[in-house]
Amino acid sequence: MRLWGCIPLTLLALVALSTTTQVAWNSDATIQSRTLVDVLSNDEDYTSLLSLLQKAKLIPTLNKLNDSTLFAPTNDAINRHDLWRSALEYPNLLKDNVQEELRQQLFYHLVNYSVTEDPKDLTTLRVLDTLHFPKFSPNSPANKPPPWMPIPESTLGNKSQKLRITSRDGVGWVGVDAFGQGGIEVKKQKAEAANGVVYGIAHVLDVPLHLGRVLSHEPSLSYFQKVLTPSMLNAINSTSELTLFIPVDSAWEALDPIERLYLESQFAADDLLRIFNMHAVVEKSVRWSDTFDSATTLTTEYGSELEVVVSEGKTTVSGATLSQPDIYASNGVLHLVSSLLVPPGALQLTPEKYLLALNCTLFISLIHSVNLTHLINDTETQYTILAPKDDVLSVFGNDGLPKQGSDELKRMLQYHFLPGKWTPKKLADGMLLESVLQEPGLGNGSQVIHVEVNDDEKQDAPSRHIRFGGAGIVGEHLVIDNTVVYFISSPLEPPVDPLQTALPSLELSSFLAAVFSTSIAEDIKKTPRATFLIPHNAAFKRLGKLVSDHLLAASSKTDLERVIRHHIIDGIEYSQSLVNGSARTFATLETSDLQLERLPNLSVIVSPSGGWAGMKSALYPTNMLTETGVIHELSDLMIPRSVELNVGKLMKAAKATTMINMVTKAGFDWILNGTAPPEGSEWADQGLGGASWTVLCPTDDAFKNDNLTQLLEDIDVLRAIVSQHLIRTSSAGESGSFNVFDVLNNNRPLPLEDLGEYPTLLSPSSAYGDIVFRALDDKVSQYMVGIKNARGTDKQADWARVLTWGRATTGGGTGGVITIDRMLVPYHPPWWIEYFAPLFVGALGVGLIGLFFYAVRTVWKRDVTEATYEPIAPAAEEAKNSAIDNVKSFIAGGFGGVSAVLVGHPFDLTKTRLQTAAPGAYTGAIDVVRKTLARDGVTGLYRGMVPPLLGVTPIFAVSFWAYDASKNLILALTPNRTSEKLSTAELAAAGFLSAVPTTLITAPVERAKVLLQVQGQGGSGPQYKGVFDVMKHLYREGGIRSIFRGTGATIARDGPGSAVYFAAYEVTKKALTPAGPSAGDLNLGAIMFAGGTAGVAMWSIAIPPDVLKSRIQSAPSGTYSGLFDCFRKTVARDGITALWKGLGPAMARAFPANAATFLGVEASRKFMDALVMSDSKKKYKSSSQPRAVSASEIARNLGNFETWSSHQCCEQVSLSDLPPEFQEDVDNLFGTTKRIPRSWLDRSFDCSPGFAKFIADASRTAPELFSVDQSASNELFEDVCVVFSAWKRLAQMRSSKEKWSEADFVANVYNVFRTSGIRESTFRVQCAISLPQPQDTFQNAFDVPRVLNTKTVIPDCAIFIPASRTRPLSHSAKSPYKLLKNHPAVVKAGNAAKRSSFRYQSTPCAQLPDMPGFEFASSFWEDKKPVHALLDDAYRQNRMSTTAAVRHLHSLGIHAPVTGLIWADGVVRAHVDWCEESEGKTVFMALQVMMSAPYCGPRGRSSNDVFHEWKLDRPSDILQVYFLVRNIDEWTTGKFSEYTVRGVNQMVEKLSSSERTYKPWKRIGDLAPPLKTNALKENHNISVTTVVTSDASPSPPKPKSRRRRRRSSN
Repeated sequence: MRLWGCIPLTLLALVALSTTTQVAWNSDATIQSRTLVDVLSNDEDYTSLLSLLQKAKLIPTLNKLNDSTLFAPTNDAINRHDLWRSALEYPNLLKDNVQEELRQQLFYHLVNYSVTEDPKDLTTLRVLDTLHFPKFSPNSPANKPPPWMPIPESTLGNKSQKLRITSRDGVGWVGVDAFGQGGIEVKKQKAEAANGVVYGIAHVLDVPLHLGRVLSHEPSLSYFQKVLTPSMLNAINSTSELTLFIPVDSAWEALDPIERLYLESQFAADDLLRIFNMHAVVEKSVRWSDTFDSATTLTTEYGSELEVVVSEGKTTVSGATLSQPDIYASNGVLHLVSSLLVPPGALQLTPEKYLLALNCTLFISLIHSVNLTHLINDTETQYTILAPKDDVLSVFGNDGLPKQGSDELKRMLQYHFLPGKWTPKKLADGMLLESVLQEPGLGNGSQVIHVEVNDDEKQDAPSRHIRFGGAGIVGEHLVIDNTVVYFISSPLEPPVDPLQTALPSLELSSFLAAVFSTSIAEDIKKTPRATFLIPHNAAFKRLGKLVSDHLLAASSKTDLERVIRHHIIDGIEYSQSLVNGSARTFATLETSDLQLERLPNLSVIVSPSGGWAGMKSALYPTNMLTETGVIHELSDLMIPRSVELNVGKLMKAAKATTMINMVTKAGFDWILNGTAPPEGSEWADQGLGGASWTVLCPTDDAFKNDNLTQLLEDIDVLRAIVSQHLIRTSSAGESGSFNVFDVLNNNRPLPLEDLGEYPTLLSPSSAYGDIVFRALDDKVSQYMVGIKNARGTDKQADWARVLTWGRATTGGGTGGVITIDRMLVPYHPPWWIEYFAPLFVGALGVGLIGLFFYAVRTVWKRDVTEATYEPIAPAAEEAKNSAIDNVKSFIAGGFGGVSAVLVGHPFDLTKTRLQTAAPGAYTGAIDVVRKTLARDGVTGLYRGMVPPLLGVTPIFAVSFWAYDASKNLILALTPNRTSEKLSTAELAAAGFLSAVPTTLITAPVERAKVLLQVQGQGGSGPQYKGVFDVMKHLYREGGIRSIFRGTGATIARDGPGSAVYFAAYEVTKKALTPAGPSAGDLNLGAIMFAGGTAGVAMWSIAIPPDVLKSRIQSAPSGTYSGLFDCFRKTVARDGITALWKGLGPAMARAFPANAATFLGVEASRKFMDALVMSDSKKKYKSSSQPRAVSASEIARNLGNFETWSSHQCCEQVSLSDLPPEFQEDVDNLFGTTKRIPRSWLDRSFDCSPGFAKFIADASRTAPELFSVDQSASNELFEDVCVVFSAWKRLAQMRSSKEKWSEADFVANVYNVFRTSGIRESTFRVQCAISLPQPQDTFQNAFDVPRVLNTKTVIPDCAIFIPASRTRPLSHSAKSPYKLLKNHPAVVKAGNAAKRSSFRYQSTPCAQLPDMPGFEFASSFWEDKKPVHALLDDAYRQNRMSTTAAVRHLHSLGIHAPVTGLIWADGVVRAHVDWCEESEGKTVFMALQVMMSAPYCGPRGRSSNDVFHEWKLDRPSDILQVYFLVRNIDEWTTGKFSEYTVRGVNQMVEKLSSSERTYKPWKRIGDLAPPLKTNALKENHNISVTTVVTSDASPSPPKPKSRRRRRRSSN
């Protein structure tokens, strides 16, 4: 070997050249040489390689190898390789004599077997085993030659390094990756030798490096390289047989950003090493991918197992995809996987690690110093950590934080940990979250922390502003498994003691000052589990200066300490439990309770155990946390029941010793002590025992100018002066004259408002005992007080300024002391002042009453005087009559009410006092009367009579008006009724409804009456001066709601009561009515009996609700929450029998009072009827003809229409009676089939929203409307679109909540398609039609002339033949019109002066046409009017129009039908009218019978209804009506026009041949002679009565008055 190595390289080259010949790469001949060296020697491209082989002493190896493969770099490739080029150029730089590094690189190009298949012909990737056996360091240099073959020892488990070859695009490549990419091109053709083959390659193959270098060159492992630690790198480079499964960058990106941030930090080295070991496998051999079976289990260095699964060309490692296998390295192999191979639970990333990574190292070090590491290393328990970062804690330094390791620091750090996982979505403003800190002051309970959330942000918004304990949040929060971390702007300090907590709040300084002035400050601040309710500073001002002065006085420390303890609840009550909790009572340290009242608006009102009446304070739940509990704020100070504030203490605080002496000297010392007057004293006998008192207290300075000695000696004067200063204040159990709650808001003894009036103890004995408060300045609370109505003095003795005030807690807690700067001297006016005002007011009242009745009589006289019997519009006549009835009802009701009050008020007062008095106050009704007479005299029985006297007129007027209106409403709601008479149940329902509007007047009147009636009972003095005084005080107390208190109870009483009342009255009156006469003919005795019976019936069921009403209206505000609460409390306190208290007086009152009511009503009505009739006789005595009723009045009164139709020979028949000659015409008129093409049912034909559905609905309900004929004109389409728009408008009106009149339907629906449907004929609106002359003789009865004298009727629409078509019949000299007009028989029949000439007879219209000629009407349409009570009214009125048209046609010899349409509430009816001559008479004597047949629908369709109804809200019906209108239009100008032409021509012929005579048809002149006075009177009665009729019936019923009235008996 050594000798071989000494052979010069040039010699080898010469040998090679002499033995072989170089073959070109593109030659197909195979060159055969003895050895690989020979092949290399024969090719000049390998000279550099031969030189390197010689330097590496590998020539013997090449010669001795059998079947080997050499990938030989060409000379150009070696020149591009730095190491190999250096070995040739600088041989002295060789590291050792055997060139081990070069040798190993050359071995990597050598394979110990022949690759006979040319690489360019490979179809798959092929892996070769080279002769390169990598080691950590090459062998040390030695003088002995190296072995000719490499030793099989390597860092790859003694395996040689691998090499891949493949083919791409017909070119061979060597050194490619696992996917056949990259590598070095095989540039030269295979050269075969006896011991192998040679492939020339374009570059030197790089020997795989160690894994550390391989990782650094892999671009998809950039993140792993980023977190690679030195210890990990050392392990990678120093470990042999290492198989690595390294996740690519996308696998790391799948981690939470916070986890990546931690792994990138300096604190994650240990965890990274563990992660690396979970991806590293070290076995005896390297695990290349070709060693994987279908299921292989590998054990990592961490000890976890990797499951390798190979299936269908895909390899997964523990679920991760093997994205790139077999990246070769010198000490192992690298596989790339798609995700981390970390077993569940194998890597514990604790909150501590994250906090360290997130710059919270100082916070962590502090936690370690107090041994709280379990809070940051527990991954199972959920915590919310409030962590300050290093930059926050560094601001505080060593002095700003507690000492490390101290208990204080431990307490502070525990306050930063909250059990639970509190994400921002769970937080709400005002929440209190428990912390880990446990306070001894909380009974070892958890201290809480206050959370503030900005309400302007959405709850799930990422930028939500949150504060914990006042510290803001810096940056975004982090969620780490079971832990939520918020980074706060400052460290949190745990709460301190209550007094120290409240000290910074200036609003609470007054209470704190009061606490520190006592000896209990140290005790209460250490009291555990305490809730402080601290009032604002303004509370001491509202408390009243006198109360504040008393509490802060040195002698009242005990009272002050009790007040303070009363503001501390024994227990912790946060705002949640106070606002939303169920508890209402809370114990205080003062041993008494506080009461909580939660209002619907979430406000909380606190009531103390004592204080004055109803003392309250608003609670402001602020949740100021302390180490022993919590602090809330109050609006007002609260006084416990243990603190007694009487008038004497308050006057002592006011330093009013002089007034104290005067009160004591006058015998009122019991007022100072807040006790009842001495038993047996005159004050006790006056019933002043239960009263509270407000003292107007002059200061000592007010008496500087008074002679006190003289004043104290005259006891009567002294008592009068003191009585002038004593105001009796209602106790909590009585109905006060002011709103107690308003007073308590400022804690004044009285509401010192402008014009506030209060009686004093002097008021019962003096008309000038009342005092008045007025405000001096609106901006400053300054008031003055004076004696009411005092005048004529020097103004120095009857008024004073208010200085200060204070409330007392004794005597019911509604009194107190008001200090003033001057003493009030009782006022005594001169006699002319005392008596002038009452006399003037009385005279003025009498004058006003007389003026009122004079004005009423003038109105009546003017109304009667201006009336005429000329025909007037029905609406105007009805309005006039209604106004007269309303005035009469109002006045009659007023007289009835006054009569009821005069008779029944003593009974009512007795009833009310029995119902409201305390149990045992009276033994019965007689006892009430006896005590009332003894105390107040006879006038006492009429106390409180003014409110009902003022209210009876509107009450009774509204009641009777509402009763009549309710009866009319019931009639309107039952249009198909068969009788006009209401049943008893319907009368009761009308009575019930009448109570609803009446209650609006009754409720306030009853409220005032009850308060006036109950005052004075129980020994109390008068409190109100009259009804206006009551109303004023009620409005001041609670506004309108106070005045209307008890409205519900009033309805509960008057609703059923009125139902029974009116039903009983009507039934009784009916029973007392003899056979024959009407109810109006009853005498007054029977009316009184009926009224008395009705009253008894009403009060028999109204007593229980009346008891409840009286109690609700007389009780103080807040006593009852409603009717049912009053019922419950009344039964619980007094038993069920209490509901019938006052039954005796009520029943005793019921009969006479209600008998007097109806006596007053009927008597006054009879008087007014007589008054009106006398004026009517005078005014109308020269009149000779009654007023003719209008056509509308005839139609509305079935009797009047029966009279008219009988004399006109009208008959209602069936359509089957239609003459055969008209049958085809009628069928054509009402035929609406096959009008619309079926092609319109296509949805694509929807020209506007809803049109297609409109057509489809019509097809579904009326398929006969549609035709198979697909042709349709644009005109038809436009017509249907118009109908569709009208239908849509009707649908909108139906769905609207607005109330629509018939005029609205006409304007918005009917006329939309009626006017468009009439095209050829003439369409006239509101055209007056002349009515025909009666055919039959009539009796000279009263009603007949009034009915038959009516000359015109005005239909809403009329259809005429156009003038252009009738002109040929009228204008020429030979025209039928001219021939008839000039015919002697026609001329003789009438004259123009009497409006009966042929020109008048040739047209049905009342107004003549401009040009003389014929006018013919074919159809009349009537819209239902507001005055029509029933739909049949419109039908009857339309029949009057069609009758006139038929008579007109028949008079001219025209035989044709006339149609009529009735439109009402979106429904259409039709009828057909024609004329037939009666049988059995000659032509000259025959009567024409006017037939009218209601259209009942198409023939063959069965229907039991008289009329067929088209409902316009149905698409099919509105289309049919439209086509009916079109048919009428076409028939008018077609067949009907032909009838008229033929008829008038035949009339001319028959007149000429004397076959027929001409008879005028129009109504002319008057029919009745002058009427007598008796008839005039009856006519007047009828004219002022509005008649309501029922449906059509066989015989006309009697006219029934709409209002309750008394007819004349004459």
